[in-house]
Amino acid sequence: MRRIELKFNIKVAVLIISSSMIFAIYNINNYTNLKNEKSIICMEAKGKVKAKAKKTYITKNSSGAYNVLGTIVVNKKYGLSKDYTYKNNKQMFDKATNAFNKMQQDAQKDGINLYIISRYRSYSLQKWLYDKYKSESKDVDTFSAKAGYSEHQTGLAFDLNDSKTSVRDSFEFTDAYKWLKENAYKYGFILRYPKGKSDITGYKFEPWHYRYVGTELSYKLKDQTTTLEEYLNICK
Repeated sequence: MRRIELKFNIKVAVLIISSSMIFAIYNINNYTNLKNEKSIICMEAKGKVKAKAKKTYITKNSSGAYNVLGTIVVNKKYGLSKDYTYKNNKQMFDKATNAFNKMQQDAQKDGINLYIISRYRSYSLQKWLYDKYKSESKDVDTFSAKAGYSEHQTGLAFDLNDSKTSVRDSFEFTDAYKWLKENAYKYGFILRYPKGKSDITGYKFEPWHYRYVGTELSYKLKDQTTTLEEYLNICK
């Protein structure tokens, strides 16, 4: 009986150890998968575009704007001071103006009308808008930025439409949007908040919101599936 009991106990012990090992391996694999999922959120664009440096250095320029690889960055994490205006990056602002004028003229030749619905917004105007939207919607943070965290304060963000009315989601289905999708990068513009990227940008898909970054960068992001955060490796 003792031998039978001993053999039985050994089998039970072996079974318990095996089960524990399988469970442990499963947990390790599961943890590894979760870890990998988190670590590759900024690497979705791998093979398509590559940042100029393996390490990303975020600095503040003399005006107080965050700068990565020569590009001004404004998002939910990196903001601007109350007194920052487009005049603090006047040279880039003027380049953006000239680029849009050329884009607008070329679009018109193709029978497409492009209008700027909103461009530069001061800190105080953005605060007023955000507070207004907040009183009307619980989802305000998915479509509006808090004061100091809006790209519009730089004057490099353009809300566009094919008519002189306000922006709208249905702009995605217009000929103007199709034209921009095929041509905006040629003039230094990128679609700032692409579809399916809200987890990274913090904002819903906005077919009307374009950001001037210059042609060197816009050509690298012309597929419109890679966000500025991914390219610059500054995802949260």
